[in-house]
Amino acid sequence: MMKRIAQAWGFAAILLLPNYVDMTSSAGDARIRFPTPLTRIALAHLTDMVIVAVVFGLFMAGLRSMKRWHTIRWVLMGVMPVFLLARNLNVIPFDVQPADVVRISLIWIGMLALVVRRFTPIAHRLRTFGSSLLVGFAVFGLVVAGQLVRAAIWRPGPQAFAKPVAAPAPDRPRLVWILFDELAYKYTFEGRDPSLHLPNFDRLRAASTLYTDVTPIADRTTQAVPTLMLGRQVKDVEYTQNNEYLIRTADSSRWEPFNADASLFGVAKQHGVTTSIVGWYVAYCPIFANVATECYWSNDDAQDRGPTWLDASYPENVWFPLRILAEQFLWPRQALRDDARRNAEGHIASVRDLTQHALDTLANSQADILYLHLPTPHPPGFWNRRTGQYAIGGSYLDSLDYSDRLVGEMLDELEKQPRWAKTTLIVQGDHAWRATMWRNLPGWNREDERVSHRGAPDLRPLVLVHAAGQENAETVTAPTSLLFIHDRVAAEIKAIAR
Repeated sequence: MMKRIAQAWGFAAILLLPNYVDMTSSAGDARIRFPTPLTRIALAHLTDMVIVAVVFGLFMAGLRSMKRWHTIRWVLMGVMPVFLLARNLNVIPFDVQPADVVRISLIWIGMLALVVRRFTPIAHRLRTFGSSLLVGFAVFGLVVAGQLVRAAIWRPGPQAFAKPVAAPAPDRPRLVWILFDELAYKYTFEGRDPSLHLPNFDRLRAASTLYTDVTPIADRTTQAVPTLMLGRQVKDVEYTQNNEYLIRTADSSRWEPFNADASLFGVAKQHGVTTSIVGWYVAYCPIFANVATECYWSNDDAQDRGPTWLDASYPENVWFPLRILAEQFLWPRQALRDDARRNAEGHIASVRDLTQHALDTLANSQADILYLHLPTPHPPGFWNRRTGQYAIGGSYLDSLDYSDRLVGEMLDELEKQPRWAKTTLIVQGDHAWRATMWRNLPGWNREDERVSHRGAPDLRPLVLVHAAGQENAETVTAPTSLLFIHDRVAAEIKAIAR
């Protein structure tokens, strides 16, 4: 009896791995992305594991009572590994193409059939090994359950704080640094689609320096942001249960604490320069609590893996992943639509919230440096440029249209302020549009396919720099690492501190 319970629990742990992997991974992906407790989501994942284990156990009990059980279990040995492999493709740390899955499946089933027919003693040993292996997965399931319990009791650091900022003189220099997540140079300027109009990016470009050949520093936000902040190439990050932010850099293989004092915000504090942060996706306020002057961060997006949502109720987060799981094997297209809808709903909430906080900060903050990290034009699509409304199913071009409108509102606000003549404005992407990646995920549409030329990569992020008082357009065509932004911001800090 205990063996069968262990088998059921092991099966549930492997089957549901894509749903909860970010809750239990050593990188702490879920913790670094969300400013609120993950209790309901963690408990929902545990509940799903119990439900799947019970259903699997009852299903197997029914099969064992059948007269042809001896044949059925060989069929299960052929089908179950293929089933679990297909289910966990997005967890595997390297790309596995559908054709490869078909080849692996045919080879496995062919070899199994050959062994059963020709090598009976080996077949029996293989059957025993397979049964024991599933029991072994139960140990993995128990470890996962413990990690989910830890995630349920985890409590994040501060989501917001604000220290007093004295009103500065109107002629005091200021830096406004805006990071549009996944903003690409090619689709904004170089290869702009004829159907897309970006008057506000053009307006900014007319009085800024445009960098046309920027080399990215990472293809993930969690690596690009700390790299920009430290001026060191960050290769990996981890966010611990105790909210300690760890990094691993290109020049060292060991983990080390992220040194906020050595970051640009830490340097600013050392020079008496005040900073205000509005951020997305990275735990800005816990990380920079001791060096920033003002901070707000948020993220309402669904998890990267697992169809759950922070704003959903516990029953919804129990039911929806199970529904998607069933749809993936019975109605794959419906699963893609439902998953895309849930992802878009969460992203819309993120965009709304952070847009409002960014505009409020531009209008009201007295800080010397305003840093705004915004979740646009990052997919999934959240906007319809033809209606000018938030909408599910939008394309990357739609998101660029939203970004352009936001740039216009920001410029309108900045240009009417007394410090505008002394303001340096940096508008950049942390990386370009990762069309190759998004093409394989829910939410990709026909316009994305057409505009990206079937997911062809172009890795150049957009960088526009408006120097204080600049009135003419300039262009830098030489290859330039995005890391130059760190040095430019450091120079601006020293200029403000003079």
